[in-house]
Amino acid sequence: MHRIEARQIYTTCRYGATFHYPETVVVQAYEPGARTVDVLGGGTGVRFTIPASYFHETATTKAGRRRITGYYMTGTLDD
Repeated sequence: MHRIEARQIYTTCRYGATFHYPETVVVQAYEPGARTVDVLGGGTGVRFTIPASYFHETATTKAGRRRITGYYMTGTLDD
């Protein structure tokens, strides 16, 4: 798993909102080793807790295949 930090922006791997979670989220808090990540839903202003295993650094696997589940990092919030 890559390093998850506050203020990172993630987008769904399927390029659309899921049933439970919004398309884009911003990490609010994460403790290294924790099983969940506190996020703010992009555009909704609603806070969620999402399993840390859903978060990936890129939209593709090491083998080059496109991910079909979870979120991948698309940037960080500017100060």
